[in-house]
Formats: sequence, structure tokens, C-alpha cells
Amino acid sequence: MKQRRSSWFTALVGLCLVFPLTGARVASAQDMSAVVARAREQMDAGNYTDGMRTLSSLRGKTLPTQLAIEVALLETTGSLVSQSAEAAREACGRAVVAAAYDPDVARELSPKVREVCKAAAKKVRADRLTEAGVKPSPLEVEKPSVAYQAVRFSAKLAKSAPWLRMIVRVESSALEGSFDVPLVPSEEGLLLGTLDSAWIRPKSKLTLRLVAQDRFGDLGDAIHSETVSVPENEAAISLGAIPEGGRVRLDGDDIKPDGAGLIPATAGSHEVRLTLPSGAYAETSVELARGGLAQVTLAPSEQEPSRVWPWVTTGTALALGVAGGVLLINSELRKNDLEDAAAEREPGTDLPVSDFADIESIDSERTTFLYAGIGILAGAGAVGILATVLWLVPGGGEQAQTAIMPVVGPGFVGVTGRF
Repeated sequence: MKQRRSSWFTALVGLCLVFPLTGARVASAQDMSAVVARAREQMDAGNYTDGMRTLSSLRGKTLPTQLAIEVALLETTGSLVSQSAEAAREACGRAVVAAAYDPDVARELSPKVREVCKAAAKKVRADRLTEAGVKPSPLEVEKPSVAYQAVRFSAKLAKSAPWLRMIVRVESSALEGSFDVPLVPSEEGLLLGTLDSAWIRPKSKLTLRLVAQDRFGDLGDAIHSETVSVPENEAAISLGAIPEGGRVRLDGDDIKPDGAGLIPATAGSHEVRLTLPSGAYAETSVELARGGLAQVTLAPSEQEPSRVWPWVTTGTALALGVAGGVLLINSELRKNDLEDAAAEREPGTDLPVSDFADIESIDSERTTFLYAGIGILAGAGAVGILATVLWLVPGGGEQAQTAIMPVVGPGFVGVTGRF
């Protein structure tokens, strides 16, 4: 029973303490509202000095948001009439801050007050980053290597704020108007953004401005500005470092890469070739899209000599040798037939059995086989020499030229050529 009475007593004491405090707060707000209402009436009657004197009694007191905004706007009007434009700007600056940095806090007042508040809003909003300790770094831009290549940029904040929004405002000499690209926080702590490739027109100039914003728009002027010149070419091939004395060809035409080994090109299919002074070379095909940058690695090497012609000439020499040998064998057989025909006699007489015409025909066949066999064997020898040379001569580089021709003449067989 004693414990229950103690609990009721504690609750009663608490209520007695709360009600006076709450009542005092309500009374205080009502009193301040009454002061503001009296100052408003005085200014509406044209007594701006009296109105300003009435409002001075509220200085140093904590006012509710709406009341603080109204007091600052009344002071703006009063200062504009009875004091100076500078004092009016300072007063409206307090109104802008009280309204969470709303630049249109005086939207319902007279044009003169709105003009003063416009200048005040510009100043206090520009100072908002400094007051919050936000210090954005300069904008870092990855400049495009070719036209129609997306551009990436980044910035860093030493300190951020929940109301802060960072954007990059883009202008292009090839397009009208501007475009805002929001910067998005990354895991690395950077604010990152990407400009679409459609903005990266050939030979255009891009102006990128880093701007801080809150929910009402820009906080002052651009923090940092960067200008980017877009290359003329819409695609490129990157070869990296070119060996000393190396010669690069693009689609059969000599071309000189820049210091970074970059070759400008158009969209489509291309043949790239790198040749060294030694004759070693490498080549490849590249398919480029608009805005594309192809990384190509060429490793020139000595080409293995072709063995097609040595094998062909060797086979030809062997075939000719066999054919020539067969013809010589046939010639020797016809010689034997000729001797047998010439030696044959009629029985019991010395008269030849074979007619002269038959003997002459056999001898003609023998001679034909003989000379044809010798000629073919001579050709086989020449082709054999050519095959030997082809087996022994190494394959040359791109500029190496070899010309070898067999020569058959009266009493000799050989080759002539250029190496």
C-alpha cells in the first residue's frame, strides 16, 4: 500500500513540473507572436522606425522557424526604408538561412524586397559550403582518345553533407544548351560521373563545370571548370611502343603513330602491319566501332622459308629424270633392233632381208628417243639444280626478292638468277 501511494505521489509531482514549463513555453511563443504582430501593424501604418524598435526586443531569442522567417522579412522591409540596402540584405540573409536556404523566401513580397533578397540569397547560399566545411577537389577528367568515346570524370570531398548534391554541367560547341551529369559516390570515396558518347562530337570543345547544389538548385558559381578538346578521328588503334626503325602500315599505306603508339582510323575493318629493319614483320586484322579504341600487340618474327617450290622442283626433276631415262632405254633398244635388222640375210645369199626403208624407220625412232631423252635429262638436271638452290637459299624478309631460271644451251645446262 505504501509503495502504491509513493508511485501516485511521484506522478503527481511530475505533472506539476511539466505543466508550468509547457505553459511557459506556449505563453512565450504567444508573447513573441504578439510582438511580431504589433511590429507588422506599425510598418503597415508606415511607422517603420517604430516597427524596427519593436522587433529589436526579440533579438537574441530563439524563435520558431516560421516566426524567425517573418521577423527577418519584416526587418528587411524596415531596413530598406529606414536604414540602407546593405542592412536589408543582411536581414534577408537571415530569412534565407531560417528558411533552409530557400532563395525564394520573399516570393510574396514587393519587387524591391525580392530584388534585395535575391542578392542576399546568392551570398548566403554560396557561403553554405564553407559554413558546412565542405571542400570539393578540382574535377579530374579522363580526356577522350577518339570522338564518340564516353568521358569519365571524378571529384573528391573531404567532408560531405546530407543536403549536398554535386553535378557536372556540360556544354559542347557542337550542340546547343547544357546538360547536368550527377556525380555518384563510389566505394573508393570518389564522386564519379560519365558523359554519354553522343556528346563527344569530332573536333568539338567541351566545357565541364563542377557545381554544388541543394534541393533548391545551384549553390553559387561553379567550383571548378575544365575544357576538353575532342579529337577529329572517330576510332583509333593503339600499338604501344614502336621498336626503333619499325615501319607501320595501315591498309597498305605507311602511317606514323603518335608518341603513345596511337593510329587514328575510321570505323570498320583494317589491316595493320609492323615491319622491322631486319625484315621481320607481323600483321593482323582489326574491326573498329565508332568511338572504339583497339589495343593491338604486334610481335614481328622471321618468317619460315616456304618449302612448296623446293618440293615441286625436286619432284619435277625426279619425274623428268625418270622420263629421260626411259627414252634413252628405248633408244638403246631400237639400236639393237636396228643392228639385228641390218645383219639379217636371205638363206644361202648375202642379200639383206629387211628393206632399207624399214631400217631407216628404226634408226629414226632410235634418234628421236635418244635426243628426247637427252633433252629431258638436261631439263631434269636444270630443275634439279634449281631445286638445290631453293633448298639452300633462306626465305627473305618483306623486301627480299629471289628470281631463279634454268638455262639450257648447246653443250651445257645451268641456272641464272637474282638473290
